[in-house]
Formats: sequence, structure tokens, C-alpha cells
Amino acid sequence: MDSSGQTDVKSALAFSFSQDELLDEETTFTEEVVFEPIHQESYELTYTCLLIPRFPAHQLKGDLALFLPQWLQQICVSFGWRIEFINTDPDYFQWAMSVQPETPPVRFMQQIRYDTSRMIFENFGRIRQENLSNDFWAHGYLVVLGSRPHPKEMVEQYLRMTRRQQGLNTL
Repeated sequence: MDSSGQTDVKSALAFSFSQDELLDEETTFTEEVVFEPIHQESYELTYTCLLIPRFPAHQLKGDLALFLPQWLQQICVSFGWRIEFINTDPDYFQWAMSVQPETPPVRFMQQIRYDTSRMIFENFGRIRQENLSNDFWAHGYLVVLGSRPHPKEMVEQYLRMTRRQQGLNTL
């Protein structure tokens, strides 16, 4: 340590190439240690997500289809998540997003379901009157690791399975 109480970096970085031998205290490195920034993207996971409305009659069209992407963007910015793409289809809402690895899918999906449902019910009174639950979305969700849209067959199968579980065999 020098007189200011700080350790001299060069002497603090001395080490042995052998586990059994220690370099003497006089050994120092002649090269300067340079720290490089770590890019945040290298520590994110990307998921492609899909939700469907609880009622098949509640299609994602018109103002609802315009507002949903804006609301999703607002939610993601608020929580530090990054949107990769958004696809609003009349029968489903699909997007890809990047999150920190410590954020599990159940966490971000619950938050997105809750916030988008609240916003839909606040802005679309007719939908609120027809849906007695506090969740606009059908039970469950489809989340796949990666940033590619779900294959059409997978989406159709998920829609059929969800509607069958609801007792609605409309597909």
C-alpha cells in the first residue's frame, strides 16, 4: 500500500505459474491491465411469447390492436425488458422479448398479463362487462426460448388445445 492507503496494482497482481511456488514480492507485471466493458446482450435470454383472449369473440382488432403493442412497450421499458418484435393477430398476441437470466418466464408473463388486462378493462368497458374475471387472457401462455415467431402449426395447436380446455370447441 502507498501512503494514501491504496494497494499498488502491479504488486497486487503478482502470481505464480506453479501452485507450489510463489513469486517473490519483487516480481511485477510490465503490461497494464485493461478492463473491457461487457455488453448487456450477452447476458440476456430471448423468449417468444403468445397470449390469446379468454373469449374468442374478443378479437384483437381496431383500437385494441393498436394499443396493445404500445402498452407492451411501456411495460417492458418499465421493467428493463427489451422487445424484439410484436405481432397482433385477431386471435392472438405474440411478441419476442429479451430479459435478464434471473427473470423467469412466469414472472414476466404474470406481469404482462396483469398490466395489459388492467389497461384493456380500463379502456374497453364492453370487454370488462363481458369478462367477469380480472384477466383478459385465456388461462396459460405459450413461451419458447428464442426470437423467432412460433410456427403457424404450433399456434393453431395451442389455440385448439386452449379452447378445448375451456370447453369451447370453436376451432
